[in-house]
Amino acid sequence: MTDAKIAFDLNECREGSCCKKVTTMMFDNADCSVPVQQVFSNELDANHALDTLVEQARAIESEPCTVESNIETQNEQVVLNAVFSFCCQAEAVLFQLALR
Repeated sequence: MTDAKIAFDLNECREGSCCKKVTTMMFDNADCSVPVQQVFSNELDANHALDTLVEQARAIESEPCTVESNIETQNEQVVLNAVFSFCCQAEAVLFQLALR
């Protein structure tokens, strides 16, 4: 392929063709929530873990993060379910990285 053919003519692009709009955007803010599920042997440990997770989220947030959580007992184990909703996807990714 010659160098002249590497670039395409925008006038040749029509609906349904293979031409794509080029963008450098990494995040589209479509996924700003991070679900977390952890299993513990007792409720005290689950509550402590939730407090730690909320503290981590607060350190990342630029606007208040919404936290929806519940702690329930299932088959003699305590399950923590939480969803952290951030104002933007970048903060959600930073929170996910902090969980590793």
